[in-house]
Amino acid sequence: MGWLIVDGHQDIAMSLLEDPTRDFAAPAPAGRALSLADARRGGLAVILATIFAPQGHGGNGSPTETAEKQVRWYDELLHRHAEQIFRLESRGDLSLCAPGGPIGIVHLMEGADPIRSVRELARWVDRGVRIVAPAWNTPNRWCGGVEDGSGLTPDGVALIEEMGKLGVVPDLSHLTPAAFDSVLESHRGLVVASHSNAAAVHAHRRNLSDAQIRAIADRDGLVGIVLYRPFLGEGRVDLETVIRHVDHIVGLVGPDHVGIGSDLDGGFTTDDAPEGIRSVADLPRIGELLLRNGYSDDAVAKILGRSWMRVLEQALPA
Repeated sequence: MGWLIVDGHQDIAMSLLEDPTRDFAAPAPAGRALSLADARRGGLAVILATIFAPQGHGGNGSPTETAEKQVRWYDELLHRHAEQIFRLESRGDLSLCAPGGPIGIVHLMEGADPIRSVRELARWVDRGVRIVAPAWNTPNRWCGGVEDGSGLTPDGVALIEEMGKLGVVPDLSHLTPAAFDSVLESHRGLVVASHSNAAAVHAHRRNLSDAQIRAIADRDGLVGIVLYRPFLGEGRVDLETVIRHVDHIVGLVGPDHVGIGSDLDGGFTTDDAPEGIRSVADLPRIGELLLRNGYSDDAVAKILGRSWMRVLEQALPA
């Protein structure tokens, strides 16, 4: 169909640095879902490429050292494949992103552990970070994660306020209800949940309540559907399961507030993806099934990419 597809969550640097022999330009090896070749075959126009360096991940280095290593890897990737992938620096760059064209990337920091002080946030913004999740699963100096029940710390409130000043979008995936509410109290602007599903469809601690989904939509944000079996359902999990989550969220807030945040090259293999999805090249199959289920062309275009593009138009500088 030639849809403009945006994948709102991909741990590219983490995955590739774990296997330095892997060629990102070649088709992904068995069990992996993302490569430059697969992304182009699937029509991806934009990828939110994460910096993932919470405490305890990334070997012996500190979170800051791990994050710096990942950014250097992205810099090298963009230099090596400059004709096929580039970093989005401004809203104007979005006009360069189209199916079959060069793929734009925006950085999302998944867990703010690498940020050692509030004043360091500006340096990460200068390096392309436009979206920040205060915590991953585990708590840090800024915020509680899903493994504890706490909200923002006083330092975390200051960080969220600084994000607002710098135009950085908070990512509410991975947060406890207390932390979720704390961020909304401290930040009056746009928010997203880059890779979360609907708790009403499948009750999992990583999924969002209806009230949380509405709160994100009220801030003109979106929820990115994550394609990880444990977050989607139990038993057989296939494309119809994915559509049930889409249906529920669209029913609550409309297609303007739904996107894709596949996380397909995160910490799991394709065995943990829903049936029918073996790589990011299969993402158009979600659109095809939505059309068969009665969605309009316009609604499908929003869910597969246009909703994320609207968010990025606000997140990127002029």
